[in-house]
Formats: sequence, C-alpha cells, structure tokens
Amino acid sequence: MTEDAVALNRAHWDEVTPIHMASPFYEVEAFRRGENILDRLARDGIGDVAGKSLLHLQCHIGLDTLSLARMGATVTGLDFSAPALDEARRLAAEADIAATFIQSNVLEAPADLTGFDIVFASWGAICWIGDIAGWLRVAARALKPGGRLFLMEGHPVMLMMDETLGPDAPFVIRFPYDSDEAQVFDDGADYAEPDASLTNTRTVQWLHGLGRILTGALDAGLTITRFEELDRIPWRGLPQLVPVEKGYWGLPPGAPAFPLAFRLEATKPAAQA
Repeated sequence: MTEDAVALNRAHWDEVTPIHMASPFYEVEAFRRGENILDRLARDGIGDVAGKSLLHLQCHIGLDTLSLARMGATVTGLDFSAPALDEARRLAAEADIAATFIQSNVLEAPADLTGFDIVFASWGAICWIGDIAGWLRVAARALKPGGRLFLMEGHPVMLMMDETLGPDAPFVIRFPYDSDEAQVFDDGADYAEPDASLTNTRTVQWLHGLGRILTGALDAGLTITRFEELDRIPWRGLPQLVPVEKGYWGLPPGAPAFPLAFRLEATKPAAQA
C-alpha cells in the first residue's frame, strides 16, 4: 500500500468515525446496554474464545474487539485511525472492559506484537490492503505456535458486481476478480449513513481473489484448516440483496447463485520438539 493510499484512507476513516459512533448500523447503544454485538456468523464461527489472547486487525471503533472480550478473550485491537481508537478506548472504559488498542498501519505492525492464540478480522478489512500476502505474514507472525487465524470477509465474486444499479437490475460484473491495480473511488456516501456529507471522499481499495488469499496464507506458513463460502452478509452489499434473516442479506429468490462471503481458518504449526 503506498503512503498516498494510506493517507487518503486514513483521512476517510478518521472522518467517518463520529458518524459510525452515532449510526444505528454499528449498534453502539446496544453495546452500551451490555449486549454482544459481534454478528452471529462470526460469533458462531470463531467459537469458544474464553481465556484466549486475541488480536483484532483493523478493529475500527473496537465494538467487535470488545464483544470478543465479553466472550472471555483477552483482547488487543490494532487500527491506523487515532480517532477510531480514541472511541474504542472510551467504550472500553465505559463498559469496564480491559483491552489494549494500538495505532499502526497493519502492514507495519510492531514486530513484538506476537504470541496470540487468535488473530481475528472480519467484514471489509482486506479490501483496504494492497499487499494481502504481507497482511497474512503479519497475522502469522502475531500468532503463537498452534494459534489460529479467523478471517470472515465479503466474497471476491460479490465484490466484482456493480453496486450502483437498482434493486431490480440484473447482476452485472463491474470489477476484476483479482488485480494488482488499485481501485480509486470518489464517493461522498458512507455505507453506514448514506446521507452523510463527507469531505474526505477519495479512497483506495484492492480486489483479492481466493487463490491469492489462500496462497498467501500458505506462503506465510499457515495450515488451512477450514474454508467456507457463505450465502449471506450482515449489510446490504448490493442493491439487489434482500433480507434473509434478522441482520443478514442474501440473494433474491430466482437469482443465479453465487457466494457472498467466505470464512477462512488457519493455524500456525506448533513448534517442533
């Protein structure tokens, strides 16, 4: 990721932080009432984290990080946005949850950020990363031997689709499945609050095919233990999607089937005796 891209993206995320804190999309008030707002697919997938040390990469305002703490994990969140981490620390203090938050570009994570049982990331993290192989090396380095990576993300096939069409339009491919070329967007809308007026509208994102992601995990020394393709996501990622259960969106009846999300689990081999 070039420094210009990092600067553009950081300015954007700094600006949307207060918008996200106020948006019902992020369920901040539910969290403040004591609820675990980690979405069900991620919560069920990651399983029992009680007593485990967990690193959340690109944690934003820390709601998922702190929800994992409510599940019993000892949590550390990492993000490049200072305002987002300020809010994460404030939420932790309000909820009386012990948590550590570190400001860093994820690809430049501190070298001593190691020894974790679990590295976690979900929903809209890796599209902001130009070097997915480098991201996976960071995740692998952070794990202790026998530790595991849990990554849940939007599927690259879904991310190919044109999200600007109407709800009754056919699905149309707009973007490449996998590309080294950055995708530069200039969009004044925010996914959590589409009517928000933003100043820092330019962002830079990347598209990573499954081959690149899985090979990156293997090259980082991880052993892939589970990979699933899923038919729902916890936001309306395309205008044609319809509610399929509370909090989740899926393909409409009769639409050609394609995956909307994936879940990857991988372990760092245990040290040899």
